[in-house]
Amino acid sequence: MARSLMAVFFGMLFLFFSYFGGQIEGRLFPVIEQTVLTHVEHDAHNRSLVWGHAMRLRDCSFVRLEWRIGTPAHYAVVDVVFLDASELGEGGGYDFGPWKVHATPDQVLNRSFATVVHRCHPLWTTETIFWPMAE
Repeated sequence: MARSLMAVFFGMLFLFFSYFGGQIEGRLFPVIEQTVLTHVEHDAHNRSLVWGHAMRLRDCSFVRLEWRIGTPAHYAVVDVVFLDASELGEGGGYDFGPWKVHATPDQVLNRSFATVVHRCHPLWTTETIFWPMAE
């Protein structure tokens, strides 16, 4: 009986960390910090071209960037097209852009947030708040 309870406990613990581990790690040990959007302009198709600067703190492999319009409770993910040829965050401070975000400049600056996902180790992917930075 005790072994069954221990197995269930560790199974639940494993499921918890495999689901939330990356979010917890990203809050405690972020991969990216100090993101600043230095320039946002409107393009001909009612989308935004975005330039910025960020600081990469950890050497992890880029997986994806998710830009969202709305609030953390209710949002829609919008497309981001990387128009620059540079690597995403090669280490230390880096400039990025232009990136085409499928949202208006007002939405990007006032009603959006973004997270970036990296693979730092084999246990889970690490999700870091990219824009706007946590206060």
